[in-house]
Order: sequence, then C-alpha cells, then structure tokens
Amino acid sequence: MPYPLIDRYHNDLAKALQFGKSTNEQSVRGYFWILLNEYARKQNFEVVLEKRILGTHGVQVQPDGALQNSWGLTLGIWESKDTKDDLEEEVDKKQKKGYPLTNALFEDTQHAVLFQYGEEVMRVDMKDSAKLHKLLLQWLSFKNATVVEFEKALDNFKADIPQLLEHLQRELIAAGSKNKDFILARDAFLELCRHEINPEVTVEDVREMLIQHLLTAELFQKIFDEPDFHRQNNIARELEKLLGTVFDYERRKNLLASIEHYYEAINATAAGITDHHEKQKFLKVLYENFYKAYNPKAADRLGVVYTPNEIVRFMVRSTDQLLHQHFGKSLSDEHVEILDPATGTGTFICDIIDHIPPHKLTYKYAEEIHANEVAILPYYVANLNIEFTFKQKMGHYKQFPNLCFVDTLDNTAGLGAGVQHDIFGISSENATRIRRQNERRISVVIGNPPYNAKQENYNYQNSNRAYKVIDKRVKDTYVKHGTAQNQIVVYDMYTRFYRWAMDRVDKNGIIAFITNRSFIDSRAFDGFRKCVQDEF
Repeated sequence: MPYPLIDRYHNDLAKALQFGKSTNEQSVRGYFWILLNEYARKQNFEVVLEKRILGTHGVQVQPDGALQNSWGLTLGIWESKDTKDDLEEEVDKKQKKGYPLTNALFEDTQHAVLFQYGEEVMRVDMKDSAKLHKLLLQWLSFKNATVVEFEKALDNFKADIPQLLEHLQRELIAAGSKNKDFILARDAFLELCRHEINPEVTVEDVREMLIQHLLTAELFQKIFDEPDFHRQNNIARELEKLLGTVFDYERRKNLLASIEHYYEAINATAAGITDHHEKQKFLKVLYENFYKAYNPKAADRLGVVYTPNEIVRFMVRSTDQLLHQHFGKSLSDEHVEILDPATGTGTFICDIIDHIPPHKLTYKYAEEIHANEVAILPYYVANLNIEFTFKQKMGHYKQFPNLCFVDTLDNTAGLGAGVQHDIFGISSENATRIRRQNERRISVVIGNPPYNAKQENYNYQNSNRAYKVIDKRVKDTYVKHGTAQNQIVVYDMYTRFYRWAMDRVDKNGIIAFITNRSFIDSRAFDGFRKCVQDEF
C-alpha cells in the first residue's frame, strides 16, 4: 500500500540533508510537522507549534507541537529530537518536567515512540512507512477521557434541553399572569429595552433573555472564574433581579439539576486551557454549539458562526496600516475612536486590545474603544472576553465601560431629548453608555455584521422588521443610484450596516467589514459602489 505523504516527508528530509542542512532538532522538525498536519487536517485537527499547555505539575509546559481539535482542546503532544539525543533520556526528562504522556509522540527522524496514559504503546522505525502510518493514526485517534466526557455531555445537553426549556417557559408564562412582583419588574425592563435596545422588543423576547441568562450563568463562572459577573454587569444585574422574583436559589438549583453534568464537563475541560486566546476560542465555539442546541432554527437564522481569529488579526493590522498610510495615525493614538457595531463575542475588540501597546491601552480601553451587541448571550460573552483580555495583558482587572446592549441599526440619532433614562426606578447605566458613544466622532468602524441572504430579521426573527431611518437612507442612496431592475437584496442586513457605518464614520475614517464579493461585482450593488466612490 502506498503512503505518499510519508514518502514525501522522507524525500524532503533526505534532500535537506543532502544539501547540507543540519540534523539538529530545529533544522529538521519542520518536515515532520508538515507531515503531522497533513494527517491531522484530514480529521479537522491541527498541530500547533510550541503551544503552551497545562502540565501534570500544575504549571505550563511547551511541547514542540500540540494536537488540537476544532474547539482548541489539546488531544496530544509531539516532541521532536535529533539523532544525537538519547530518546529514552529525553522522554524521562520531559516527564519529570510535567509533560503529559497521556498521548505523547516522540521522534528523532529515525525512531518514533508513542506513549498513551503514561505507557509506551508503540515504537517504530520511521523508515518503515506502513508502521509509521499506523503509529500516526493511533496518535490521532486517541480518545482523551476529558474530551470524550465533554462531547458526551454536549450530546446529552441536546437531548435534555427541550424538556427543560418547555418547563422554564411554562414557569415564566405563569409568573407573567399572576406574579405581581415579576409583572412589575418585567414591564419596567421591557420598557427599558424598547427605549435603549430595539423598539420592537416583546414580552417573548424578554422571556428568551431570562432563559438564556439562567442557563448560561454557570458557564461564565466555570470558564472565567467570574462568580460575580451577574451581579456586576449592568444588564445581567437587571435580569438577575427579574429572575429573583420567580426563582429562589433552591428552585433554581433544582431546575438546572438535569444539565449539571454539562456544566461539570465544561469545567473539567476549561481547566486545562491556560492561554487566554485559546479560552476565547473555546468560549466562542461553546457558544455556537450551545445556541445550536438551545435553538437550532434561530441559530441558523442568526448565522451564529463567528469570525476566525486569523482573519480578525489581519483586518486589525491592515486597518492600522491604512490609518497610518492615509491619515498619519494609528489605532493606538488618542482621538482615534474605534467601534465594532455588531461585536458578537468580542473577537475584534479583544484583538485590538492585544494590538495596542500597554502604555497606551488604559486610556484607549476606558475612552475610545466601543462595541455594540443586541443578543444577550454574545453580549455576555463579549463582556467577559474583553475584560479578561485586558486583565491578561495589563495584570489587573478593569471594567470595560463602552460595551452597549443596543441594536446599532436603531441607534441612528442616539438617545434624543425627552427619552426617559430612569424608568420605574431602573437607573440605566446602559443608556449612559449609548449616549456617551453617540457623542463621539468615530474614526474606525470595524467588524463582521450579521448576514443572512434575503433575511431581514437580524436578531429578533421578525420577518416584518424594518429600520425606517436606515432603510430610507438605503433607498435615497444605494437604490437611487442603482441600475438593476430588482434591488430587493439591497435591503439586506449587511447593506444596512454599511449605510449606517458610512453615515456614522468621521470624514477621515475607515470602515473595515468582512464583505462578500457581490458588493464588488454584482449589478444589484452598483448603486452601493457609486455611493462609496462619491462619499469616500
């Protein structure tokens, strides 16, 4: 049986040595890393070089490579040595330093040794392609007990959640008809949401927020070790008060008992993630899967898939370069105000925090970095992600004061005169944040707005949802200058966000959105292109 990938590895390594390349570890490991990834990617895995992981002694270790799945969870490690090393001694040294031998592959270009659960299970001559192939498959197919338990818990969650949701909905509907304290608090919160977030928020939407809040409180405590989040965050605090009128602590614990194993599995899995970037990735994927289990139809409509970190990083750095090239400024400069209008789980803002030098970050974080989100779950995740990223970089916690719970497309004129900011005794910090953002001149609008072709429902799944101000602006500009006979697609969510951003950004500013090619070459968007040319 032919093994073309392994044969290519042998040939590439032989050529490198033939042309005088050193046989030391740093010189030759790249060839084996390429081979490992070619095998790993067939199973949607990735071998990440020099990835820090939690070792067996409770401290971080850094193997040459870590085998990771799409969740960012480590499934195994790889250590590359050279022929001058004694492989047995190297294994012993690494084990004493705390390198986990749960699923560990050691090689020196001549021999490969596989350890699983601390025991040597296979040793092969690497020139024997068939045996090396078998070893690689065994390394890749190893089932880590923690990951298996986590995947099992997720499957159980999908099975258990419908019944729990039905019960929670019954309880809240009943409370909405006879619990006077709940009705008063709910109506106050609903009025607040209509003024600040979206004028079309309904009682059903508030009920959804409450259920999502209740189900996710444990997640944030487990992953970020933030037990006080729901008491500190301004929106979470109001939802927590509202829930308190229906469920006391004992009832709440009993209600969630059926999915407690899910939270425990998450806790065990998250405990092994030490890098805050990986923790963000894990939380994003967890959120996607949670939402798909919780409400698969809504997840499909909302397009609950978030932007890969590599794309975000490219966009942030490219925007910084263009700012310098065209305006002689940078993202870290004072008076460069940055806004992500549909922040999702906060990926763009987190990367911007990583990008800005520490000596400039405190001011930018407090004053000139802004983000909006209208769905409660990603709003929570973004809040935690952003504050956790700042803490990891600066060494201390600081509340992020510029995350607004608001529908950006409704926030066309800000909170104008006569809007009540203190409704039924609820002092709204969120209103203050929105008003403060609206007073700023925005230099950069960056992000990945929600997009679902021919779907006008953004976050609340209302097929008749209209954004009067923005839709009129689209009609008076993109549609007016367009030549296509059918321009209904011009009213999609992405176009609306572009129109909003073009109206909002300062004259010496940049809009950086992930954009599909229709905006560049489709006739339906020729009016959009004409406006971009005229306005920019």
